[in-house]
Amino acid sequence: MENESKGKRVNELDIIFNDLISDAKDFANDMVSSVYLYFFAGTLTILFGVQTGWYNRTYILDLDLIPLVLMSAQIVIGFILIIRGFNLKSKYSRIFDLKKRL
Repeated sequence: MENESKGKRVNELDIIFNDLISDAKDFANDMVSSVYLYFFAGTLTILFGVQTGWYNRTYILDLDLIPLVLMSAQIVIGFILIIRGFNLKSKYSRIFDLKKRL
């Protein structure tokens, strides 16, 4: 009778641990994709900044500051996003390793 109770308890714990492992896989996948989203957003923002500068080059050469400020802001924000992505990747490197193992 006592063995049945212990066996039932072990089965319940098994189910809980399997759910935790499944949730850990989902969490690791979400974290990794979120960090890579920073790299993608940063690259895209830099490209938009370059495009803004290219299409407004005549205004920039005429020393119109608004397109120059817009271009510079987009490029700087893009680099900030990429740096933030590297910081998060190093901060959560254990989760990246966990994703590879799961």
